[in-house]
Amino acid sequence: MENQASFMKQFREIEHEYREKLSEAKTPAEVGDTFITYTHKLLIKAGVEVSNKAVEYIIFDPEGEENFKFEKPLEEKLTSIFEKSDLDNIIKKMALTAKHRHTQIIRDSDRTDMYRRHE
Repeated sequence: MENQASFMKQFREIEHEYREKLSEAKTPAEVGDTFITYTHKLLIKAGVEVSNKAVEYIIFDPEGEENFKFEKPLEEKLTSIFEKSDLDNIIKKMALTAKHRHTQIIRDSDRTDMYRRHE
């Protein structure tokens, strides 16, 4: 088996702040923005050459199978890196955490709306 590069050190540098920002998010849009911002930060820390414009190519999709996707040209740049490292799995875990927060906000919002109807 080939040795894979690990980006866990870079992830751990942003993990606490990422989780904190997710827990502070009050809307589904804030959750998506947080995921995109911190995914971009992780890519920079991992040494991937990405511009600030790259955030436009990071998509948070809580209803999708992977919960996120990258659009071209960023997707093309990351494909070879994902094949040789754990970066894809780290981002999947970040997306799953964001999806849980997204679901929690939606559920809490639905519950609040339900109570308001019965006032």
